[in-house]
Amino acid sequence: MSVAEALAFDMYGTLVDPIRIWKQLEHYIPGDAQRTAEIWRQKQLEFTFRLTAMERYEDFEQVTRKALDYALAATGHSLDTQRKNSLMAQYNDLERFADVEPGLQRLKDAGYTMVVFSNGSPSMLTGIMHAANLGRYCSGFVSVDEVKVYKPSPVVYRHVANRLARPINEVRLVSSNPFDVIGAESAGMQAAWVNRSGGLFDTLAPRPHMVVKSLVELADVLVPL
Repeated sequence: MSVAEALAFDMYGTLVDPIRIWKQLEHYIPGDAQRTAEIWRQKQLEFTFRLTAMERYEDFEQVTRKALDYALAATGHSLDTQRKNSLMAQYNDLERFADVEPGLQRLKDAGYTMVVFSNGSPSMLTGIMHAANLGRYCSGFVSVDEVKVYKPSPVVYRHVANRLARPINEVRLVSSNPFDVIGAESAGMQAAWVNRSGGLFDTLAPRPHMVVKSLVELADVLVPL
């Protein structure tokens, strides 16, 4: 594989784990934190899909706050503004997956151009890039906020290719989210699905040619020994 190919890494669910925010939620709603975190993430994504279908855009931080409000209501809980703000601050310091550092280091050593490519707002991504030490490996981030439309619109995949100054077929999306992988391939981009959990791929489209269990395995595939 030629290193002329650039890699665009999804942030949430691929580099950092949004579900692990349940640990913070546990301080506020013990016993129901993980279910609330899962609903929060589900609604966060659903809201972005619906906004895109309606040709509307709201900042990802606003979307995330609204999804939190829904998740709390759905599980029969309420939190004051201070605690909600604390949870939102935690979103900028999510736990990095253990395979991220060794995988990215190998890919960087091999000469790959790498960026983070995310629905996250610039302020959120700036915070988490610093907290997770991702700037050491990636040259920066590309936010969908730059084009005011969410994944999986083809607009966003074309945009990251333009930002990288590469033909779209020379950029590979790396994501744990099947909808993101399908969107990238539909737009003409290559893709790798990071399937850490051994889950099912969406039946809307075939699995991509490249499926790995970790970023270390991705490096094994892309950087032959």
